[in-house]
Amino acid sequence: MEALTDREGKQSNTSLEKEEILRRESFPTNDDDQYHELPPTASAHTRVTYQAVEQAVFSQAVKEAPGLDKLSFGVIWLLWKWDKERILKLTKAAIRSGRHPVVLKRPTRVVIRKPGKDDFTQLEANRSISLLSCLGKLVDKVVADLLSEEAERRGLLSDGQFGSRKGRSAIDAVAIMVDRAHAAWKNGHITGVLLMDIKAAFPSVPKGRLVNLMKVRQMDGDLIRWTESFLSERTVEMIIEGNAMDRHPVEAGVPQGSPVSPILFAIFTSGLIKWVQEYVSEGEGQSFEDDLGRVATGSDVNHVVTILERCAARSIEQPSRRGLQFETAGTQAALFTRTQGHRNHLRPKLTAKI
Repeated sequence: MEALTDREGKQSNTSLEKEEILRRESFPTNDDDQYHELPPTASAHTRVTYQAVEQAVFSQAVKEAPGLDKLSFGVIWLLWKWDKERILKLTKAAIRSGRHPVVLKRPTRVVIRKPGKDDFTQLEANRSISLLSCLGKLVDKVVADLLSEEAERRGLLSDGQFGSRKGRSAIDAVAIMVDRAHAAWKNGHITGVLLMDIKAAFPSVPKGRLVNLMKVRQMDGDLIRWTESFLSERTVEMIIEGNAMDRHPVEAGVPQGSPVSPILFAIFTSGLIKWVQEYVSEGEGQSFEDDLGRVATGSDVNHVVTILERCAARSIEQPSRRGLQFETAGTQAALFTRTQGHRNHLRPKLTAKI
Protein backbone atom coordinates (compact mmCIF):
# COMPACT_ATOMS: atom_id res chain seq x y z
CA MET A 1 0.00 0.00 0.00
CA GLU A 2 1.25 3.45 -0.91
CA ALA A 3 1.55 6.28 1.57
CA LEU A 4 -1.84 7.34 2.92
CA THR A 5 -2.93 10.98 3.06
CA ASP A 6 -5.40 12.20 5.69
CA ARG A 7 -7.97 14.96 5.20
CA GLU A 8 -5.46 17.62 6.35
CA GLY A 9 -2.92 16.50 3.73
CA LYS A 10 -0.57 14.77 6.16
CA GLN A 11 1.05 11.62 4.74
CA SER A 12 1.55 8.36 6.64
CA ASN A 13 3.96 5.69 5.46
CA THR A 14 4.18 2.98 8.12
CA SER A 15 1.38 0.55 8.99
CA LEU A 16 1.10 2.10 12.46
CA GLU A 17 0.68 5.61 11.03
CA LYS A 18 -1.92 4.37 8.53
CA GLU A 19 -3.80 2.56 11.27
CA GLU A 20 -4.03 5.78 13.28
CA ILE A 21 -5.53 7.64 10.31
CA LEU A 22 -8.00 4.86 9.50
CA ARG A 23 -9.08 4.42 13.12
CA ARG A 24 -9.60 8.16 13.50
CA GLU A 25 -11.73 8.13 10.35
CA SER A 26 -13.74 4.99 11.14
CA PHE A 27 -14.10 5.21 14.92
CA PRO A 28 -14.77 8.72 16.28
CA THR A 29 -14.14 9.25 19.98
CA ASN A 30 -16.97 9.41 22.47
CA ASP A 31 -18.46 12.84 23.19
CA ASP A 32 -18.86 11.94 26.90
CA ASP A 33 -22.62 11.91 26.49
CA GLN A 34 -23.92 9.99 29.49
CA TYR A 35 -27.13 8.25 30.44
CA HIS A 36 -28.53 7.43 33.85
CA GLU A 37 -30.29 4.44 35.36
CA LEU A 38 -31.20 1.66 32.94
CA PRO A 39 -34.73 0.21 33.02
CA PRO A 40 -35.49 -3.14 34.67
CA THR A 41 -36.13 -6.45 32.92
CA ALA A 42 -39.17 -6.26 30.65
CA SER A 43 -40.93 -8.60 28.21
CA ALA A 44 -38.95 -8.65 24.93
CA HIS A 45 -37.15 -11.87 25.89
CA THR A 46 -40.49 -13.70 26.12
CA ARG A 47 -41.01 -13.11 22.38
CA VAL A 48 -37.82 -15.01 21.46
CA THR A 49 -39.12 -18.27 19.99
CA TYR A 50 -37.68 -21.24 18.13
CA GLN A 51 -39.19 -19.83 14.95
CA ALA A 52 -37.61 -16.40 15.45
CA VAL A 53 -34.14 -17.81 16.11
CA GLU A 54 -34.42 -20.34 13.27
CA GLN A 55 -35.35 -17.57 10.84
CA ALA A 56 -32.34 -15.58 12.03
CA VAL A 57 -30.06 -18.60 11.57
CA PHE A 58 -31.11 -19.43 8.03
CA SER A 59 -31.45 -15.84 6.79
CA GLN A 60 -27.65 -15.49 6.84
CA ALA A 61 -25.37 -16.49 3.95
CA VAL A 62 -23.55 -19.74 4.67
CA LYS A 63 -20.41 -18.44 2.90
CA GLU A 64 -20.26 -15.24 4.97
CA ALA A 65 -16.79 -14.73 6.44
CA PRO A 66 -16.57 -15.54 10.17
CA GLY A 67 -15.07 -13.39 12.88
CA LEU A 68 -12.33 -14.00 15.41
CA ASP A 69 -13.91 -17.26 16.69
CA LYS A 70 -13.83 -18.79 13.16
CA LEU A 71 -17.40 -20.10 13.58
CA SER A 72 -19.07 -19.67 10.20
CA PHE A 73 -22.81 -19.79 9.60
CA GLY A 74 -22.28 -23.22 8.05
CA VAL A 75 -21.12 -24.42 11.46
CA ILE A 76 -23.98 -22.61 13.22
CA TRP A 77 -26.46 -24.30 10.85
CA LEU A 78 -25.12 -27.66 12.02
CA LEU A 79 -25.22 -26.59 15.67
CA TRP A 80 -28.83 -25.56 15.24
CA LYS A 81 -29.74 -28.96 13.85
CA TRP A 82 -27.91 -30.74 16.69
CA ASP A 83 -28.84 -28.57 19.66
CA LYS A 84 -31.54 -25.95 19.03
CA GLU A 85 -32.27 -25.64 22.73
CA ARG A 86 -28.78 -24.42 23.58
CA ILE A 87 -28.76 -21.67 20.92
CA LEU A 88 -32.29 -20.60 21.87
CA LYS A 89 -31.32 -20.36 25.56
CA LEU A 90 -28.17 -18.37 24.74
CA THR A 91 -30.14 -15.87 22.64
CA LYS A 92 -32.96 -15.49 25.14
CA ALA A 93 -30.54 -15.16 28.08
CA ALA A 94 -28.59 -12.38 26.34
CA ILE A 95 -31.79 -10.37 25.81
CA ARG A 96 -33.31 -11.11 29.24
CA SER A 97 -30.11 -10.22 31.10
CA GLY A 98 -29.36 -7.24 28.86
CA ARG A 99 -25.82 -8.51 28.32
CA HIS A 100 -24.18 -9.01 24.95
CA PRO A 101 -21.10 -11.21 25.64
CA VAL A 102 -17.79 -9.38 25.27
CA VAL A 103 -16.34 -12.23 23.21
CA LEU A 104 -18.94 -11.43 20.53
CA LYS A 105 -17.91 -7.75 20.37
CA ARG A 106 -14.35 -8.13 19.06
CA PRO A 107 -14.45 -7.59 15.28
CA THR A 108 -11.54 -7.53 12.86
CA ARG A 109 -11.42 -4.79 10.20
CA VAL A 110 -9.51 -5.69 7.02
CA VAL A 111 -8.42 -2.69 4.92
CA ILE A 112 -8.71 -3.21 1.16
CA ARG A 113 -8.63 -1.02 -1.93
CA LYS A 114 -11.85 0.08 -3.57
CA PRO A 115 -12.19 -1.15 -7.17
CA GLY A 116 -12.12 1.47 -9.90
CA LYS A 117 -10.03 3.96 -7.92
CA ASP A 118 -6.75 5.37 -9.26
CA ASP A 119 -5.10 7.17 -6.34
CA PHE A 120 -4.86 4.83 -3.36
CA THR A 121 -3.03 7.43 -1.27
CA GLN A 122 -6.45 8.99 -0.60
CA LEU A 123 -8.65 7.78 2.26
CA GLU A 124 -11.68 7.58 -0.03
CA ALA A 125 -9.92 5.01 -2.25
CA ASN A 126 -9.66 2.51 0.60
CA ARG A 127 -12.30 0.75 2.65
CA SER A 128 -12.37 -1.67 5.55
CA ILE A 129 -14.44 -4.83 5.78
CA SER A 130 -15.67 -5.78 9.23
CA LEU A 131 -15.45 -9.46 10.18
CA LEU A 132 -17.94 -10.01 12.99
CA SER A 133 -18.73 -13.08 15.05
CA CYS A 134 -21.43 -15.03 13.23
CA LEU A 135 -22.89 -16.19 16.55
CA GLY A 136 -23.02 -12.55 17.63
CA LYS A 137 -24.75 -11.61 14.38
CA LEU A 138 -27.36 -14.28 15.09
CA VAL A 139 -28.26 -12.58 18.37
CA ASP A 140 -28.10 -9.18 16.63
CA LYS A 141 -30.61 -10.34 13.99
CA VAL A 142 -33.10 -11.55 16.60
CA VAL A 143 -32.83 -8.22 18.45
CA ALA A 144 -33.12 -6.29 15.17
CA ASP A 145 -36.44 -8.02 14.45
CA LEU A 146 -37.70 -7.27 17.98
CA LEU A 147 -36.70 -3.60 17.65
CA SER A 148 -38.35 -3.32 14.22
CA GLU A 149 -41.56 -4.91 15.45
CA GLU A 150 -41.76 -2.58 18.45
CA ALA A 151 -40.90 0.52 16.40
CA GLU A 152 -43.60 -0.30 13.83
CA ARG A 153 -46.22 -1.28 16.42
CA ARG A 154 -45.76 1.95 18.36
CA GLY A 155 -45.27 4.26 15.37
CA LEU A 156 -41.77 5.37 16.39
CA LEU A 157 -40.49 5.74 12.83
CA SER A 158 -41.44 8.37 10.25
CA ASP A 159 -43.54 7.41 7.23
CA GLY A 160 -40.66 8.65 5.08
CA GLN A 161 -38.12 6.22 6.52
CA PHE A 162 -37.20 3.30 4.25
CA GLY A 163 -34.73 0.48 4.73
CA SER A 164 -34.58 -1.78 7.82
CA ARG A 165 -38.38 -1.99 7.54
CA LYS A 166 -40.58 -4.69 6.04
CA GLY A 167 -42.27 -3.58 2.83
CA ARG A 168 -40.23 -0.36 2.59
CA SER A 169 -37.28 -0.84 0.25
CA ALA A 170 -35.21 1.58 -1.84
CA ILE A 171 -37.44 0.69 -4.81
CA ASP A 172 -40.47 1.90 -2.85
CA ALA A 173 -38.71 5.20 -2.09
CA VAL A 174 -37.91 5.75 -5.79
CA ALA A 175 -41.48 4.83 -6.77
CA ILE A 176 -42.84 7.51 -4.43
CA MET A 177 -40.51 10.13 -5.93
CA VAL A 178 -41.64 9.21 -9.44
CA ASP A 179 -45.28 9.32 -8.35
CA ARG A 180 -44.79 12.82 -6.88
CA ALA A 181 -43.20 13.98 -10.16
CA HIS A 182 -46.08 12.63 -12.27
CA ALA A 183 -48.65 14.24 -9.98
CA ALA A 184 -46.83 17.58 -10.29
CA TRP A 185 -46.73 17.35 -14.08
CA LYS A 186 -50.50 16.87 -14.22
CA ASN A 187 -50.89 20.22 -12.46
CA GLY A 188 -48.32 21.96 -14.65
CA HIS A 189 -45.67 22.00 -11.91
CA ILE A 190 -42.19 20.53 -11.55
CA THR A 191 -40.54 18.47 -8.82
CA GLY A 192 -37.03 18.68 -7.40
CA VAL A 193 -35.19 16.38 -5.02
CA LEU A 194 -32.23 17.07 -2.75
CA LEU A 195 -30.14 14.03 -1.74
CA MET A 196 -27.90 14.37 1.33
CA ASP A 197 -25.54 11.80 2.83
CA ILE A 198 -24.81 11.69 6.58
CA LYS A 199 -21.05 11.65 7.09
CA ALA A 200 -19.64 8.53 8.82
CA ALA A 201 -23.22 7.77 9.81
CA PHE A 202 -23.00 4.51 11.78
CA PRO A 203 -19.65 5.27 13.50
CA SER A 204 -20.89 8.69 14.64
CA VAL A 205 -23.90 7.56 16.70
CA PRO A 206 -23.24 8.49 20.37
CA LYS A 207 -24.15 5.56 22.60
CA GLY A 208 -25.48 7.68 25.45
CA ARG A 209 -27.80 9.72 23.27
CA LEU A 210 -29.18 6.60 21.59
CA VAL A 211 -29.85 4.88 24.92
CA ASN A 212 -31.46 8.04 26.33
CA LEU A 213 -33.64 8.38 23.23
CA MET A 214 -34.83 4.77 23.59
CA LYS A 215 -35.68 5.50 27.24
CA VAL A 216 -37.61 8.65 26.28
CA ARG A 217 -39.52 6.64 23.67
CA GLN A 218 -40.28 4.12 26.45
CA MET A 219 -39.02 1.17 24.48
CA ASP A 220 -38.88 -2.28 26.05
CA GLY A 221 -36.38 -2.39 28.93
CA ASP A 222 -34.80 -5.64 27.70
CA LEU A 223 -33.97 -4.01 24.38
CA ILE A 224 -32.61 -0.84 25.98
CA ARG A 225 -30.31 -2.73 28.36
CA TRP A 226 -29.14 -5.08 25.59
CA THR A 227 -28.39 -2.11 23.30
CA GLU A 228 -26.35 -0.40 26.02
CA SER A 229 -24.34 -3.59 26.54
CA PHE A 230 -24.01 -4.21 22.81
CA LEU A 231 -22.40 -0.79 22.35
CA SER A 232 -20.14 -1.02 25.43
CA GLU A 233 -16.74 -2.67 25.94
CA ARG A 234 -16.19 -2.96 22.20
CA THR A 235 -12.71 -3.36 20.71
CA VAL A 236 -11.40 -3.64 17.15
CA GLU A 237 -8.33 -5.10 15.50
CA MET A 238 -7.31 -3.70 12.11
CA ILE A 239 -5.38 -5.62 9.46
CA ILE A 240 -3.34 -3.35 7.19
CA GLU A 241 -1.13 -4.67 4.39
CA GLY A 242 -1.44 -8.13 5.93
CA ASN A 243 -0.28 -6.93 9.35
CA ALA A 244 -2.54 -7.45 12.38
CA MET A 245 -2.40 -4.33 14.53
CA ASP A 246 -3.02 -4.03 18.27
CA ARG A 247 -6.62 -4.18 19.46
CA HIS A 248 -8.11 -0.81 20.50
CA PRO A 249 -11.34 0.21 22.26
CA VAL A 250 -14.26 1.60 20.25
CA GLU A 251 -16.02 4.37 22.15
CA ALA A 252 -18.89 5.40 19.86
CA GLY A 253 -20.99 4.33 16.94
CA VAL A 254 -23.01 1.28 15.90
CA PRO A 255 -20.87 -1.43 14.24
CA GLN A 256 -20.74 -1.74 10.48
CA GLY A 257 -22.00 -5.09 9.23
CA SER A 258 -24.20 -5.93 12.20
CA PRO A 259 -27.86 -6.78 11.38
CA VAL A 260 -29.04 -4.60 14.27
CA SER A 261 -27.14 -1.43 13.32
CA PRO A 262 -29.54 -0.17 10.58
CA ILE A 263 -32.61 -0.24 12.83
CA LEU A 264 -30.69 1.35 15.71
CA PHE A 265 -29.60 4.13 13.36
CA ALA A 266 -33.19 4.49 12.09
CA ILE A 267 -34.42 4.89 15.67
CA PHE A 268 -31.68 7.44 16.41
CA THR A 269 -32.57 9.57 13.35
CA SER A 270 -36.33 8.93 13.46
CA GLY A 271 -37.22 12.48 14.45
CA LEU A 272 -35.19 14.18 11.72
CA ILE A 273 -37.79 13.99 8.93
CA LYS A 274 -40.67 15.09 11.16
CA TRP A 275 -38.62 17.90 12.68
CA VAL A 276 -37.77 19.44 9.29
CA GLN A 277 -41.31 19.10 7.94
CA GLU A 278 -42.64 21.03 10.94
CA TYR A 279 -40.66 24.03 9.67
CA VAL A 280 -40.83 23.37 5.91
CA SER A 281 -44.16 21.68 5.24
CA GLU A 282 -43.68 21.87 1.44
CA GLY A 283 -40.61 19.59 1.57
CA GLU A 284 -41.48 15.92 1.87
CA GLY A 285 -38.77 13.90 3.62
CA GLN A 286 -37.47 10.45 2.77
CA SER A 287 -34.55 8.53 4.20
CA PHE A 288 -32.83 5.24 3.49
CA GLU A 289 -30.40 4.41 6.29
CA ASP A 290 -27.74 7.18 6.06
CA ASP A 291 -29.15 8.86 2.93
CA LEU A 292 -31.68 11.66 3.34
CA GLY A 293 -33.87 12.97 0.53
CA ARG A 294 -36.11 16.01 0.34
CA VAL A 295 -38.79 16.22 -2.37
CA ALA A 296 -40.35 19.57 -3.28
CA THR A 297 -42.94 20.60 -5.86
CA GLY A 298 -43.35 24.11 -7.22
CA SER A 299 -44.55 26.21 -10.12
CA ASP A 300 -41.03 26.91 -11.39
CA VAL A 301 -37.35 26.27 -10.70
CA ASN A 302 -36.99 29.27 -8.38
CA HIS A 303 -39.84 28.03 -6.21
CA VAL A 304 -38.44 24.49 -5.96
CA VAL A 305 -34.89 25.69 -5.19
CA THR A 306 -36.16 27.98 -2.42
CA ILE A 307 -38.00 25.12 -0.73
CA LEU A 308 -35.02 22.77 -0.98
CA GLU A 309 -32.65 25.41 0.41
CA ARG A 310 -34.88 25.81 3.46
CA CYS A 311 -35.04 22.03 3.86
CA ALA A 312 -31.25 21.78 3.65
CA ALA A 313 -30.72 24.49 6.27
CA ARG A 314 -33.05 22.77 8.75
CA SER A 315 -31.70 19.30 7.93
CA ILE A 316 -28.15 20.38 8.71
CA GLU A 317 -29.14 22.07 11.97
CA GLN A 318 -30.89 19.10 13.60
CA PRO A 319 -28.22 16.36 13.05
CA SER A 320 -25.52 18.64 14.45
CA ARG A 321 -27.42 18.61 17.74
CA ARG A 322 -27.12 14.82 17.76
CA GLY A 323 -23.44 14.67 16.88
CA LEU A 324 -24.00 13.97 13.16
CA GLN A 325 -22.82 15.87 10.08
CA PHE A 326 -23.69 15.80 6.40
CA GLU A 327 -21.11 14.98 3.73
CA THR A 328 -21.51 18.14 1.63
CA ALA A 329 -19.35 16.76 -1.20
CA GLY A 330 -21.87 13.94 -1.68
CA THR A 331 -24.92 16.22 -1.78
CA GLN A 332 -26.82 16.06 -5.08
CA ALA A 333 -29.93 17.67 -6.52
CA ALA A 334 -32.17 16.65 -9.41
CA LEU A 335 -35.06 18.27 -11.26
CA PHE A 336 -37.95 16.24 -12.67
CA THR A 337 -39.59 18.07 -15.55
CA ARG A 338 -41.17 16.98 -18.83
CA THR A 339 -40.72 20.44 -20.36
CA GLN A 340 -37.48 20.92 -22.26
CA GLY A 341 -37.67 24.67 -21.79
CA HIS A 342 -37.11 24.46 -18.03
CA ARG A 343 -33.42 23.80 -18.71
CA ASN A 344 -33.05 27.40 -19.86
CA HIS A 345 -33.90 28.53 -16.32
CA LEU A 346 -31.12 26.57 -14.61
CA ARG A 347 -28.72 29.50 -14.42
CA PRO A 348 -25.75 29.70 -11.98
CA LYS A 349 -27.58 32.24 -9.83
CA LEU A 350 -30.16 29.57 -8.99
CA THR A 351 -27.62 27.24 -7.48
CA ALA A 352 -28.97 25.99 -4.15
CA LYS A 353 -27.10 27.21 -1.08
CA ILE A 354 -26.28 24.31 1.25
